[in-house]
Amino acid sequence: MSGSEIAVAERADPAELLARSRDMLRVSEYEAAMDLASRAAAGDDPLVRAEALSVLANCRRARDEYPEALELALRAAEAGRETGYPAAEARARSEVARALLASGETDEALLESLSALELAEAGGDLSAYVTALTAVGNVYLALQQFDLAVQLCERGAETARLVGDEIANAALQDTVACALMGIAEAARDEGDEEGSVRAALAAAERSQAAMVIAREHGHRRNEACALANYAEALGAAGFPGKALTLLESWEIDLARDAAYTITHHLDTRGGICLALGRYEEAAALFSQALDVAESKSAAMMFCEHLAEAYERSGNLAGALASYKKFHLLYRQVASEAAQRNARVAAVRMETEQAKALAERERLRADGLLRMSLEDPLTGLANRRRLDEQLAAHPDGMVALIDVDHFKRVNDEFSHQIGDEVLRALAGLLTAGCRGDDLAARYGGEEFALLFRDLSASEAVEAAERVRRMVEEFDWGIIAPGLAITVSIGVAGLLRDADARLYEAKKAGRNRVAMH
Repeated sequence: MSGSEIAVAERADPAELLARSRDMLRVSEYEAAMDLASRAAAGDDPLVRAEALSVLANCRRARDEYPEALELALRAAEAGRETGYPAAEARARSEVARALLASGETDEALLESLSALELAEAGGDLSAYVTALTAVGNVYLALQQFDLAVQLCERGAETARLVGDEIANAALQDTVACALMGIAEAARDEGDEEGSVRAALAAAERSQAAMVIAREHGHRRNEACALANYAEALGAAGFPGKALTLLESWEIDLARDAAYTITHHLDTRGGICLALGRYEEAAALFSQALDVAESKSAAMMFCEHLAEAYERSGNLAGALASYKKFHLLYRQVASEAAQRNARVAAVRMETEQAKALAERERLRADGLLRMSLEDPLTGLANRRRLDEQLAAHPDGMVALIDVDHFKRVNDEFSHQIGDEVLRALAGLLTAGCRGDDLAARYGGEEFALLFRDLSASEAVEAAERVRRMVEEFDWGIIAPGLAITVSIGVAGLLRDADARLYEAKKAGRNRVAMH
């Protein structure tokens, strides 16, 4: 900060200091953000203190200082709980999850992120909801649950745009890109080259958008990360030359860029050079990344990449030395992980009271239960919930619903429009349900309605109302020229409803069939 900005900050009250610290964090000015947040946390306002501690935790994590980030995040969570303000605790729990994830504690990170999401929903704070969705999405990305990561991060990006938080929107778009790259790699491993390229191009589009948004808003760290991910996606899609040119356009600033940002760029460039057969250049880049690695885990990965570059170039002695270093680091990382786990446990015992622990366990259980019974894209009940309710109400009537020609929607308008159609259809089904009915996503573009206490004729009438609602809905608000209809099969058993659905489609679609 400039001298005048420091003078203004010294006269500011804690709430103003907190707001200024968030502004500094958004543009990657971590030192300034930490100074302002520390002053805010020293004030008497417990809510400001909780939020300021979350900012401090975020800064420490951004600087790759994960144990310190975890300790601050846990203090923030305790302070947030004491205020009785769910949004403050949700933001803090999200930071706890991100710090745990960065430390390799994925199971604990998932539980914390689900707790954060539950708190954010309870508090009705959309900003905290975005933060929690970001945490959950990143955890699922780390767990290689790529479809879930895409769905949750898209929901978060949509909410971020709604509240005008373009920085969060950009970060979530880039996380979606990372998940799409995971899908691309899985497709390539299965021999689906066309599907792999398609997913990589979709990832490139998302990362490019994220890069532009971050640049427009002066967020250097996010811009650098998105640029590297954009380049990686271009390389995977068959444009390595364009990817290298893009990477070379970024000038690393040792004074401003965190170690992760620097090594991310060096390793990505090395990987593209390796794919192009420029082995010596790749080895030099991996070696540079190794020299400034932010952690032993990162160094271990760079050693592995370096060994491959040496091996391909014919430098077998260099490859052997790199593999030896890799195995040495592997043993050290395993030992330090055990020590870190002990430290995390100690920090938790020191910062959390028994009541907070019990409450958190309840929230975790509730969050896990809700996630296991809810479709993440539409918010409707999922197949598991439907099966449970069908078993509990064997005398109910079932309507199985299929979107007509849904593949055309994806092919002609995009998969994103397809997702919007599914969400809108879920809203129509919910609006068309009575209090005792259950609307569920059966899978893909298929949905189900369970009528618990209707006769067969009443169920057909209800299904026909739904069909008309869908046909008459103004789908053009989602995409010009879009029109959607559904086919519906009604029966007392699910398998019979499926057979009736087939008859409705065979008879020309956009109709209700019942035996």
